[in-house]
Amino acid sequence: MLRVIGIGGYKKSGKTILIEKLIRELKKRKYEVGTIKHIPKKGFTLDDAKTDTGRHAKAGAKTIIAISPEEIVTIKKEKIDMEKDKAGQYPTLSKILLGLRDLDFVILEGFKEAENLAKIMIARNNTEAKELDDIFTIGFIGEGVKGKPLFGKEEIGGITDLIEKRAIPPVAGINDGDCGHGTCRGFAISAIRGKAPKDGCVSLFSRVTLTVDGGKVPLKLFLQDLVANILKGVVSSLKGGEGGEVVIKMNKHEK
Repeated sequence: MLRVIGIGGYKKSGKTILIEKLIRELKKRKYEVGTIKHIPKKGFTLDDAKTDTGRHAKAGAKTIIAISPEEIVTIKKEKIDMEKDKAGQYPTLSKILLGLRDLDFVILEGFKEAENLAKIMIARNNTEAKELDDIFTIGFIGEGVKGKPLFGKEEIGGITDLIEKRAIPPVAGINDGDCGHGTCRGFAISAIRGKAPKDGCVSLFSRVTLTVDGGKVPLKLFLQDLVANILKGVVSSLKGGEGGEVVIKMNKHEK
């Protein structure tokens, strides 16, 4: 089950160094780990214009894929809306997270204002701690606020224990209320506090799963029931249609 933890703080507070240590510790605990880095600087690109792939992009390629014996790198050239939506989420970030189901943990570097996910903040003084604290902050490193766990930068074991206990999967962000908590925000707060099951987002952990180009698409409960009943009727009428799990793949583009 994928779970997400945000590591936030102001510039040069030590986020990257901490994340390196957390990755190593989570790997020791047999978890598969991914990371997402928030780079707010406009005009930034990982692709040097002098490289071959940079020249491909400059010529107008929208997607560039570089393959070597050690890695595959995909670069997509498109404008990204990094504003939060009404559910308090970054839509682009949410879409990416929902496509990382093969991982156990994803660590976010930055996104300190993100909601609906557990976050640990690095603060260098009490003022920073108060500024960085919100309802989704589960702990602090360096300096903190009263009532929330505080760690030193070398207490990696304790920090990782907290992440294992409190981090939750991404939520659907559609505020359907099917989870029984009214909104995604309400469910996330309850799940982070241990008052709701981590897999309680009905739209994500459901009887019907819809994926488009590898990314999971949240479905409201009534749509799940509708799709499930239609497919059940169709499949049960076919020879060999007995059984539990049904998987259908479709190319929605006409040929």
